[in-house]
Amino acid sequence: MSVELLKIRDLKVDIPLANGMLHPVRRVDLEVARGETLAIVGESGCGKSLTALAVMGLLPRAARPTVAQHIFDGKDLAQASDRQWRRLRGDRVSMIFQDPMTALDPCYTIGNQMCEILRQHRRISRKAAMARALDLLTRVGIPSPEDRLRQYPHQLSGGLRQRVVIAMALLCEPDLIIADEPTTALDVTIQAQILRLLKDIQQEMGLGLIIITHDLGVVAGVADRIIVMYGGEVVESGTCDQILSGPLHPYTEGLLQSLPRPGETQPGDDLGFIPGVVPRQTGPRDSCGFAGRCPYAQPVCTQEAVPMRDVANPGAAPHSMRCVLTPDTTARDPDIWTRLNEETA
Repeated sequence: MSVELLKIRDLKVDIPLANGMLHPVRRVDLEVARGETLAIVGESGCGKSLTALAVMGLLPRAARPTVAQHIFDGKDLAQASDRQWRRLRGDRVSMIFQDPMTALDPCYTIGNQMCEILRQHRRISRKAAMARALDLLTRVGIPSPEDRLRQYPHQLSGGLRQRVVIAMALLCEPDLIIADEPTTALDVTIQAQILRLLKDIQQEMGLGLIIITHDLGVVAGVADRIIVMYGGEVVESGTCDQILSGPLHPYTEGLLQSLPRPGETQPGDDLGFIPGVVPRQTGPRDSCGFAGRCPYAQPVCTQEAVPMRDVANPGAAPHSMRCVLTPDTTARDPDIWTRLNEETA
């Protein structure tokens, strides 16, 4: 039986603007168990990275977060102080940021940066810290790790820098790692290596892992569960197989339609897309955020907010969506996205 590590209930993030209030994250619930990999998927601007920053207590000072529950390893962090967060970050919870070049300090060697993290959270000598850093660089598959400790970030390739930040995240043996777009700007071969490395480490250490990405294809081989976000809200949540093989929310369906299909998509073929634009994130939302782009929209979709509801079959793993449609996918038109793309082109 899996042991719950993280539980978030009703997370909201508001950011004041000169002419109103921005609501980039609305009504987000999520859970992660020890040894589990959760993927948070959605297009740029959907709120997934801000959700991760809220989990880490790293939101910008201007942000105004509210959360009903923020339970980490049995402790409620909803009202945690800056001091409590400083003790947790880098120790019990670590984050792999999107761009390792900006996450690393260009003025210090890799070894010095890794030693600083360890000595911040552990009573340890510099010699012991350097030995631990060397061990982690070896563990994540970096060649000539002794030389890398003496090098600066700009002297490493993109793939090596990504492995370094993974090693840094593991220094204090955390219980939870959040990887924000860990394969951005890497070629396909390196992407696969980094994802495999993350999964191997997660299984070896039994830690919780949250992977944030805009690419559903990236998580196919590594995620246990997937949360799909749109317009600051979770619109669908389920196991990897449920989301990728039997998506129920129209937005998830549209995302999958936009992926190239191995063996079918040829060079020069147009990829599918979801017509329309994301709604403004200002003001209250009293209707479905996807209604203006949804090919199945009904009058009720524009008249009231839609709650998340469990639509899984009895005895099956939980599968939830924020939609008034029934789970009976046979009632849907399998070619509706193709026709919409042709009409919009």
